[in-house]
Amino acid sequence: MQPAPAKASFTTRLLDFTERLGNKLPEPALIFVFLAALVIVAAAIGSAVGWKVQPIRVVGVYEMTTAPDGSQVKKLDANKKPIPVLDEHGHQKRTTENVGQPLEPRSLLTSEGIYWMFSSMVRNFTGLPALGLVFVSMLGIGLAEKFGLFSALMRFLALLTPAKLLTPVIVFIGANSSVASDAGYIILPPLAAALYLAVGRHPVAGLAASFAGVAGGFGGGLFPTAADGFLAGVATQSAAIIDPAYPAVQAVHNQFFKMGSAVVVMFAGWLVTDFLIEPRLKRQQAVDSADTSAISTMALTRLETKGLAVAGVVLVIVLASFSALVFFKNAPLSGVGMPTLASGQIPAAVSATFHQGTTLPDVPGDRTLMLVKPETKGGITEPGWLIEQNPGSKPTVLERPSDKWSQVIVPAIFLSFLLPGMAFGIVTGALRSQKDFIEALYHGIRSIVPVLAIAFFMGQFVNYFTYTGLDRMLAFAGGKLLLAVDLPLPLLISLFILLVIAGDFVMSGMLSKFGVMAPIFIPMFMMVGISPELTTAAYRIGDSVVNIVTPLNSYLLIILVVLQKYKKDAGLGSLISLMLPYSIVFGLIWTGFLLLWMLVGAPLGPDAPLFYSPLK
Repeated sequence: MQPAPAKASFTTRLLDFTERLGNKLPEPALIFVFLAALVIVAAAIGSAVGWKVQPIRVVGVYEMTTAPDGSQVKKLDANKKPIPVLDEHGHQKRTTENVGQPLEPRSLLTSEGIYWMFSSMVRNFTGLPALGLVFVSMLGIGLAEKFGLFSALMRFLALLTPAKLLTPVIVFIGANSSVASDAGYIILPPLAAALYLAVGRHPVAGLAASFAGVAGGFGGGLFPTAADGFLAGVATQSAAIIDPAYPAVQAVHNQFFKMGSAVVVMFAGWLVTDFLIEPRLKRQQAVDSADTSAISTMALTRLETKGLAVAGVVLVIVLASFSALVFFKNAPLSGVGMPTLASGQIPAAVSATFHQGTTLPDVPGDRTLMLVKPETKGGITEPGWLIEQNPGSKPTVLERPSDKWSQVIVPAIFLSFLLPGMAFGIVTGALRSQKDFIEALYHGIRSIVPVLAIAFFMGQFVNYFTYTGLDRMLAFAGGKLLLAVDLPLPLLISLFILLVIAGDFVMSGMLSKFGVMAPIFIPMFMMVGISPELTTAAYRIGDSVVNIVTPLNSYLLIILVVLQKYKKDAGLGSLISLMLPYSIVFGLIWTGFLLLWMLVGAPLGPDAPLFYSPLK
């Protein structure tokens, strides 16, 4: 008689349920289809029942005094500046005031709305700011990956590492492998396991350390990636919901924080692996014999070593060239500029309030441009903004002039990967003809085909959200709630990270999940003083630390195959329980690192502030 099977533990049952639930959810592209349909229905119902939301703005509270005519005016200090009233935390007290007329939802189930949905379908997709950033970046990144540059670099660094520093280097390489698409998942874990075994350490510890770096440290790294451009584009659109004049979020908006995060993840992974995971593994299972076959198959050839050296020289030349274009006096990328179309017109325009300005002569196009004076009161107050006034139309503020270098970040990323990748391919023989070159370009585009499909439907959802006005209505309604609750910003950021972590168990994909959350939370958080860049940094943490344990991560099965080589009876539950300590420790330490960063007040990247001031 066969013995009754052992009853699964609560943790195993919970993980199995999560996996089954996740597998029943629609694909990300279809999720955006359902969300777009939800927007259509919600706007129609809201319009029918007369739902309204009053726009507000946050106003600073100042000490007041009585003027000679009896009116109340702001009290001035010795420097003739208004004196703010401070709360118990030393921050300026705030209140709110109504702005304009109440907002009402605009139904899409009208003759005009249905016409707009069909006529704007293509534009909703092609107009996504993230689309071009991802596409151009992946041309260069995909080529470098196709010719084997990333694979050779990871193997070179791992094989060169002394045994004592194996864990931190493996985790650090993993945290930087997100630039190489899925190469980190495929190359690093089996190599790390073999390296650990070869030096007498437990191979599963090497597997765990590498997977923790690749998946758990996904949001960090020394290099900009195509995903950074996507996040920046969506964040820019989301910020415009509450502040149409908010400067465009750059692809490197979290670069400083990402670089610091890679180091934090490295030390956290080192701590967990060497002091928790490996001792536990050694108690459970001894290492019998060394198997170096995986190492021998991944050793660099002479041509690959030479190719890495040449690619490194080319990268230095590319970066030095861009630096010269930026820092030399009167260089093409020095100073401030404004991008224009081939016709000379300015590509972006958003609604604005018109104030007295100075007409600019010799401007292409039949329109009047006004330069807002520094002393302008109310509305747009920064000098350097251009206001366009056309007969019969509302005034608009055009794209703000900014540092020229910030406008060419994506081309710089493109060339920084394309040219070294080509050099590596030429030296190793992977690039022999124009066909090889074109196929390598196609490789990068093929890898983002799923992103393009998701982006098409996401574009419809985002623009339906804007057309109906639900984006602004939810932003103001949510902002009012946050202002009323008045949570400390560190607590609010921590709660948001927990929300993203929870979301990772029901919706996979960094980009698709951000497409859902950003239009809601970025405007809401701006109302209480959190910048879009800070919201994105917090999102990176929540999305990354769960990658190593969520059953929705499709790469778990790849890692499981490697694990079963060293632990025959391992299942998905075994892998998740192995990685759970990394997820918990990464979440706690990385969140603490962000809160410390907020306390210090350092920018998250070039021109990327931590806070947004809604005070008027």
